[in-house]
Amino acid sequence: MFTVPVLDIKSDPLDVLLAIVGYRLSMLADSDNEEFKALLADRNVTIEIASQESDIARYFTFDNGQFSQRSGHAEKADLTISFKDSITGVKLLTKGSLPAFMTAVQEGNLSIEGDYSLMMWFNKLAKHIVPTIPEELKPYIQKAKPYAYKAQQFAGHWFGVAKHKIGK
Repeated sequence: MFTVPVLDIKSDPLDVLLAIVGYRLSMLADSDNEEFKALLADRNVTIEIASQESDIARYFTFDNGQFSQRSGHAEKADLTISFKDSITGVKLLTKGSLPAFMTAVQEGNLSIEGDYSLMMWFNKLAKHIVPTIPEELKPYIQKAKPYAYKAQQFAGHWFGVAKHKIGK
């Protein structure tokens, strides 16, 4: 039986996204996906992803095929990716584009410290994070998209109202 570990997750959007990414990476590390396991083999790496503005940090440790994640700053990260704020981090991570990362570095929205080659390696891992949608389900997803868009607009409106009420 698969159990979900208890994680220290903050309500910050970047931390939530990183916790979900970590959860998916742990599922993949425990799976029968040989291509993914080959990427983890013989790696002993810690990657920290953080937000400067909200002081959010989470790090992923890859240790010879094993994976773990923790909230907070790593004692020693091999690669640290630090976004100027959480929303920038969410936008760049969900875009999944290395050129967008490099542009963000040039614009000062992102800083990278450590072994840059790990960015390429982590990008290879990231290609496995979003599961493939079976062909027979794609029409249902297309039908659901307009409703998801409406829900997003509705939520955005009420978040705006709430922010206004609390003075943010």
